Amino acid sequence: MVFDKLITTYRDEINSQLLSVYNSGPISLVEPINYVLSGKGKRVRPILTLFTAESFGGTKSESMSAAVAVEILHNFTLVHDDIMDEDHIRHGKPTVHHKWDVGTAILSGDAMLSLALKMIQKSPQFNEKLMTSFIDGLQAVCEGQAYDKEFESREDVSLDEYINMIDLKTGYLIGLSAELGAISVGANDEDVVKVRNYGRLIGRAFQIQDDLLEIYSDSMNMGKSLESDLLLGKKTYLMIQAKESVPSQLNSALELAQSDFTLGLEKVRTLLIDSGIRQKAEGKIKSVIKEADLLLNELNIETEKLSFFSNLITIRGN
Repeated sequence: MVFDKLITTYRDEINSQLLSVYNSGPISLVEPINYVLSGKGKRVRPILTLFTAESFGGTKSESMSAAVAVEILHNFTLVHDDIMDEDHIRHGKPTVHHKWDVGTAILSGDAMLSLALKMIQKSPQFNEKLMTSFIDGLQAVCEGQAYDKEFESREDVSLDEYINMIDLKTGYLIGLSAELGAISVGANDEDVVKVRNYGRLIGRAFQIQDDLLEIYSDSMNMGKSLESDLLLGKKTYLMIQAKESVPSQLNSALELAQSDFTLGLEKVRTLLIDSGIRQKAEGKIKSVIKEADLLLNELNIETEKLSFFSNLITIRGN
Protein backbone atom coordinates (compact mmCIF):
# COMPACT_ATOMS: atom_id res chain seq x y z
CA MET A 1 0.00 0.00 0.00
CA VAL A 2 1.09 3.58 -0.59
CA PHE A 3 0.90 4.39 3.13
CA ASP A 4 3.22 1.50 3.99
CA LYS A 5 5.89 3.05 1.77
CA LEU A 6 5.20 6.49 3.20
CA ILE A 7 5.62 5.20 6.75
CA THR A 8 8.96 3.65 5.81
CA THR A 9 10.09 6.94 4.27
CA TYR A 10 8.96 8.97 7.29
CA ARG A 11 10.56 6.50 9.70
CA ASP A 12 13.89 6.84 7.88
CA GLU A 13 13.66 10.65 8.02
CA ILE A 14 12.78 10.59 11.72
CA ASN A 15 15.69 8.24 12.44
CA SER A 16 18.04 10.57 10.59
CA GLN A 17 16.76 13.55 12.56
CA LEU A 18 17.15 11.72 15.86
CA LEU A 19 20.80 10.94 15.18
CA SER A 20 21.57 14.61 14.57
CA VAL A 21 19.99 15.89 17.78
CA TYR A 22 22.97 15.53 20.13
CA ASN A 23 26.48 14.95 18.80
CA SER A 24 28.54 17.43 20.80
CA GLY A 25 28.98 17.19 24.56
CA PRO A 26 30.43 14.89 27.23
CA ILE A 27 31.10 11.49 25.70
CA SER A 28 29.36 9.93 28.72
CA LEU A 29 26.14 11.58 27.48
CA VAL A 30 26.65 11.58 23.71
CA GLU A 31 27.21 7.83 23.51
CA PRO A 32 24.25 6.57 25.57
CA ILE A 33 21.82 9.14 24.14
CA ASN A 34 22.68 8.22 20.56
CA TYR A 35 22.62 4.55 21.56
CA VAL A 36 19.01 5.00 22.67
CA LEU A 37 17.91 7.16 19.75
CA SER A 38 19.39 4.71 17.24
CA GLY A 39 17.16 1.93 18.60
CA LYS A 40 14.94 0.14 16.11
CA GLY A 41 11.65 1.53 17.35
CA LYS A 42 8.65 1.68 15.04
CA ARG A 43 8.36 5.48 15.55
CA VAL A 44 4.59 5.16 15.97
CA ARG A 45 4.23 8.46 17.84
CA PRO A 46 6.16 10.81 15.53
CA ILE A 47 4.55 9.25 12.47
CA LEU A 48 1.15 10.00 14.04
CA THR A 49 2.28 13.62 14.54
CA LEU A 50 3.19 13.92 10.85
CA PHE A 51 0.04 12.14 9.66
CA THR A 52 -2.14 14.39 11.82
CA ALA A 53 -0.50 17.56 10.55
CA GLU A 54 -0.99 16.46 6.96
CA SER A 55 -4.59 15.43 7.63
CA PHE A 56 -5.27 19.02 8.67
CA GLY A 57 -3.76 20.29 5.44
CA GLY A 58 -0.32 21.06 6.84
CA THR A 59 3.10 19.81 5.83
CA LYS A 60 5.73 17.47 7.16
CA SER A 61 8.23 20.33 7.56
CA GLU A 62 5.82 22.23 9.80
CA SER A 63 5.45 19.31 12.20
CA MET A 64 8.79 17.45 12.05
CA SER A 65 10.32 19.22 15.06
CA ALA A 66 7.29 18.34 17.18
CA ALA A 67 7.40 14.77 15.87
CA VAL A 68 11.05 14.36 16.84
CA ALA A 69 10.36 15.97 20.24
CA VAL A 70 7.61 13.49 21.08
CA GLU A 71 9.83 10.55 20.09
CA ILE A 72 12.67 11.81 22.28
CA LEU A 73 10.18 12.25 25.14
CA HIS A 74 8.97 8.69 24.63
CA ASN A 75 12.53 7.34 24.73
CA PHE A 76 13.30 9.39 27.83
CA THR A 77 10.44 7.62 29.61
CA LEU A 78 11.69 4.22 28.44
CA VAL A 79 15.20 4.78 29.78
CA HIS A 80 13.84 5.60 33.24
CA ASP A 81 11.13 2.93 33.11
CA ASP A 82 13.74 0.29 32.34
CA ILE A 83 15.63 1.24 35.50
CA MET A 84 12.48 1.08 37.61
CA ASP A 85 11.35 -2.22 36.09
CA GLU A 86 14.87 -3.73 36.07
CA ASP A 87 14.57 -4.59 32.38
CA HIS A 88 17.71 -5.63 30.53
CA ILE A 89 16.52 -5.56 26.91
CA ARG A 90 14.93 -2.72 24.92
CA HIS A 91 14.52 -2.66 21.13
CA GLY A 92 16.55 -5.85 21.01
CA LYS A 93 19.57 -4.25 22.74
CA PRO A 94 20.81 -4.06 26.34
CA THR A 95 19.12 -1.24 28.24
CA VAL A 96 21.24 1.82 29.10
CA HIS A 97 21.56 1.03 32.80
CA HIS A 98 22.55 -2.54 31.94
CA LYS A 99 25.11 -1.56 29.28
CA TRP A 100 26.52 1.33 31.32
CA ASP A 101 25.16 1.92 34.84
CA VAL A 102 22.13 3.39 36.61
CA GLY A 103 23.71 6.82 37.06
CA THR A 104 24.47 7.10 33.35
CA ALA A 105 20.92 6.04 32.49
CA ILE A 106 19.33 8.59 34.83
CA LEU A 107 21.50 11.43 33.52
CA SER A 108 20.97 10.42 29.89
CA GLY A 109 17.22 10.39 30.39
CA ASP A 110 17.32 13.82 32.01
CA ALA A 111 19.37 15.20 29.12
CA MET A 112 16.98 13.66 26.59
CA LEU A 113 14.11 15.51 28.21
CA SER A 114 15.93 18.81 27.74
CA LEU A 115 16.60 17.89 24.10
CA ALA A 116 12.91 17.18 23.58
CA LEU A 117 12.00 20.60 24.97
CA LYS A 118 14.52 22.25 22.67
CA MET A 119 12.99 20.47 19.67
CA ILE A 120 9.57 21.85 20.61
CA GLN A 121 11.08 25.34 20.66
CA LYS A 122 12.42 24.78 17.13
CA SER A 123 8.92 24.19 15.74
CA PRO A 124 8.05 26.71 13.00
CA GLN A 125 4.71 27.24 14.77
CA PHE A 126 6.17 27.39 18.28
CA ASN A 127 3.80 29.03 20.76
CA GLU A 128 2.63 28.75 24.35
CA LYS A 129 -0.09 26.26 23.38
CA LEU A 130 2.46 23.87 21.90
CA MET A 131 4.73 24.02 24.95
CA THR A 132 1.87 23.75 27.43
CA SER A 133 0.52 20.64 25.70
CA PHE A 134 3.98 19.08 25.75
CA ILE A 135 4.52 19.80 29.46
CA ASP A 136 1.06 18.45 30.33
CA GLY A 137 1.93 15.28 28.43
CA LEU A 138 5.17 14.89 30.37
CA GLN A 139 3.37 15.21 33.70
CA ALA A 140 0.67 12.72 32.66
CA VAL A 141 3.23 10.10 31.65
CA CYS A 142 5.04 10.48 34.97
CA GLU A 143 1.75 10.13 36.87
CA GLY A 144 0.86 7.04 34.85
CA GLN A 145 4.20 5.45 35.66
CA ALA A 146 3.69 6.26 39.34
CA TYR A 147 0.32 4.49 39.35
CA ASP A 148 1.89 1.56 37.49
CA LYS A 149 4.51 1.18 40.23
CA GLU A 150 1.94 1.60 43.00
CA PHE A 151 -0.21 -1.13 41.47
CA GLU A 152 2.61 -3.68 41.74
CA SER A 153 2.14 -3.86 45.52
CA ARG A 154 -1.66 -3.82 45.41
CA GLU A 155 -3.90 -6.83 44.96
CA ASP A 156 -7.16 -4.89 44.58
CA VAL A 157 -6.54 -2.90 41.39
CA SER A 158 -9.79 -2.56 39.44
CA LEU A 159 -10.13 -2.54 35.68
CA ASP A 160 -11.27 1.10 35.80
CA GLU A 161 -8.15 2.08 37.75
CA TYR A 162 -6.02 0.24 35.24
CA ILE A 163 -7.66 1.98 32.28
CA ASN A 164 -7.05 5.34 33.96
CA MET A 165 -3.39 4.40 34.46
CA ILE A 166 -2.79 3.38 30.84
CA ASP A 167 -4.69 6.43 29.60
CA LEU A 168 -2.05 8.50 31.43
CA LYS A 169 1.04 6.41 30.77
CA THR A 170 0.41 5.32 27.19
CA GLY A 171 -2.73 6.98 25.86
CA TYR A 172 -1.79 10.51 26.83
CA LEU A 173 1.52 10.35 24.95
CA ILE A 174 -0.08 9.02 21.78
CA GLY A 175 -2.84 11.60 22.17
CA LEU A 176 -0.12 14.23 22.58
CA SER A 177 1.48 13.06 19.33
CA ALA A 178 -1.73 13.79 17.43
CA GLU A 179 -2.34 16.99 19.38
CA LEU A 180 1.10 18.41 18.56
CA GLY A 181 0.60 17.62 14.88
CA ALA A 182 -2.67 19.54 14.85
CA ILE A 183 -1.34 22.51 16.81
CA SER A 184 1.76 22.67 14.59
CA VAL A 185 -0.38 23.47 11.58
CA GLY A 186 -2.82 25.85 13.25
CA ALA A 187 -5.86 23.64 13.82
CA ASN A 188 -8.67 25.21 15.86
CA ASP A 189 -9.05 24.33 19.54
CA GLU A 190 -12.15 22.15 19.10
CA ASP A 191 -10.48 19.99 16.45
CA VAL A 192 -7.29 19.76 18.51
CA VAL A 193 -9.28 18.29 21.40
CA LYS A 194 -11.04 15.78 19.14
CA VAL A 195 -7.87 14.53 17.49
CA ARG A 196 -6.15 14.39 20.88
CA ASN A 197 -8.95 12.21 22.23
CA TYR A 198 -8.69 10.05 19.12
CA GLY A 199 -5.01 9.53 19.87
CA ARG A 200 -5.67 8.73 23.51
CA LEU A 201 -8.12 5.99 22.53
CA ILE A 202 -5.61 4.60 20.05
CA GLY A 203 -3.10 4.63 22.90
CA ARG A 204 -5.49 2.68 25.10
CA ALA A 205 -5.91 0.05 22.40
CA PHE A 206 -2.16 0.03 21.82
CA GLN A 207 -1.46 -0.72 25.50
CA ILE A 208 -4.03 -3.50 25.76
CA GLN A 209 -2.51 -4.94 22.59
CA ASP A 210 0.90 -4.66 24.30
CA ASP A 211 -0.46 -6.51 27.33
CA LEU A 212 -1.61 -9.27 25.02
CA LEU A 213 1.65 -9.45 23.08
CA GLU A 214 3.74 -9.60 26.25
CA ILE A 215 2.01 -12.87 27.04
CA TYR A 216 1.66 -14.37 23.57
CA SER A 217 4.66 -12.94 21.72
CA ASP A 218 8.36 -13.37 22.53
CA SER A 219 11.35 -11.22 23.43
CA MET A 220 12.64 -11.12 19.87
CA ASN A 221 9.37 -9.82 18.41
CA MET A 222 8.75 -7.39 21.25
CA GLY A 223 12.35 -6.19 21.35
CA LYS A 224 12.46 -6.32 25.14
CA SER A 225 12.59 -8.83 27.96
CA LEU A 226 9.19 -10.22 28.95
CA GLU A 227 10.00 -11.88 32.27
CA SER A 228 10.07 -8.78 34.44
CA ASP A 229 6.44 -7.69 34.05
CA LEU A 230 5.09 -11.12 34.88
CA LEU A 231 7.49 -11.80 37.75
CA LEU A 232 7.10 -8.32 39.24
CA GLY A 233 3.35 -8.76 39.38
CA LYS A 234 2.56 -6.03 36.87
CA LYS A 235 -1.15 -5.38 36.59
CA THR A 236 -2.35 -5.66 33.00
CA TYR A 237 -5.73 -5.80 31.31
CA LEU A 238 -5.51 -9.59 31.18
CA MET A 239 -4.00 -10.20 34.62
CA ILE A 240 -6.62 -8.09 36.41
CA GLN A 241 -9.45 -10.03 34.80
CA ALA A 242 -7.73 -13.34 35.54
CA LYS A 243 -7.26 -12.29 39.17
CA GLU A 244 -10.99 -11.65 39.40
CA SER A 245 -12.29 -14.73 37.57
CA VAL A 246 -9.67 -17.49 38.03
CA PRO A 247 -7.53 -16.36 40.99
CA SER A 248 -6.32 -19.73 42.25
CA GLN A 249 -5.31 -20.99 38.80
CA LEU A 250 -3.53 -17.73 38.07
CA ASN A 251 -1.61 -17.79 41.35
CA SER A 252 -0.54 -21.35 40.63
CA ALA A 253 0.75 -20.40 37.19
CA LEU A 254 2.61 -17.35 38.51
CA GLU A 255 4.21 -19.38 41.29
CA LEU A 256 5.45 -21.84 38.68
CA ALA A 257 6.86 -18.96 36.62
CA GLN A 258 9.02 -17.92 39.57
CA SER A 259 10.89 -21.22 39.43
CA ASP A 260 10.45 -22.12 35.75
CA PHE A 261 9.46 -19.11 33.67
CA THR A 262 8.88 -20.99 30.42
CA LEU A 263 6.51 -23.55 31.95
CA GLY A 264 4.76 -20.90 34.03
CA LEU A 265 4.23 -18.65 31.02
CA GLU A 266 2.76 -21.51 29.02
CA LYS A 267 0.37 -22.25 31.86
CA VAL A 268 -0.70 -18.57 31.95
CA ARG A 269 -1.25 -18.58 28.18
CA THR A 270 -3.45 -21.65 28.33
CA LEU A 271 -5.42 -20.32 31.29
CA LEU A 272 -6.19 -17.01 29.57
CA ILE A 273 -7.51 -18.81 26.48
CA ASP A 274 -9.54 -21.40 28.39
CA SER A 275 -11.14 -18.69 30.56
CA GLY A 276 -11.99 -16.53 27.53
CA ILE A 277 -9.90 -13.62 28.84
CA ARG A 278 -7.68 -13.44 25.78
CA GLN A 279 -10.75 -13.25 23.54
CA LYS A 280 -12.23 -10.46 25.71
CA ALA A 281 -9.01 -8.46 25.37
CA GLU A 282 -9.03 -8.86 21.60
CA GLY A 283 -12.65 -7.71 21.51
CA LYS A 284 -11.82 -4.70 23.69
CA ILE A 285 -9.02 -3.63 21.36
CA LYS A 286 -11.38 -3.68 18.38
CA SER A 287 -14.12 -1.77 20.21
CA VAL A 288 -11.73 0.96 21.39
CA ILE A 289 -10.31 1.42 17.88
CA LYS A 290 -13.88 1.65 16.54
CA GLU A 291 -14.63 4.34 19.14
CA ALA A 292 -11.50 6.24 18.09
CA ASP A 293 -12.42 6.07 14.41
CA LEU A 294 -15.89 7.45 15.18
CA LEU A 295 -14.19 10.57 16.51
CA LEU A 296 -12.43 10.99 13.17
CA ASN A 297 -15.81 11.14 11.46
CA GLU A 298 -16.58 14.28 13.47
CA LEU A 299 -13.60 16.11 11.96
CA ASN A 300 -13.77 17.97 8.70
CA ILE A 301 -10.35 16.76 7.58
CA GLU A 302 -8.82 14.17 5.30
CA THR A 303 -8.96 11.09 7.53
CA GLU A 304 -7.46 8.43 5.26
CA LYS A 305 -4.00 8.49 6.83
CA LEU A 306 -5.34 8.43 10.38
CA SER A 307 -7.73 5.59 9.57
CA PHE A 308 -4.79 3.64 8.20
CA PHE A 309 -2.88 4.41 11.38
CA SER A 310 -5.74 3.00 13.48
CA ASN A 311 -5.58 -0.22 11.53
CA LEU A 312 -1.88 -0.60 12.33
CA ILE A 313 -2.77 -1.45 15.94
CA THR A 314 -4.79 -4.45 14.80
CA ILE A 315 -2.15 -5.50 12.26
CA ARG A 316 0.49 -5.27 14.96
CA GLY A 317 -1.15 -8.15 16.80
CA ASN A 318 -1.25 -10.48 13.79
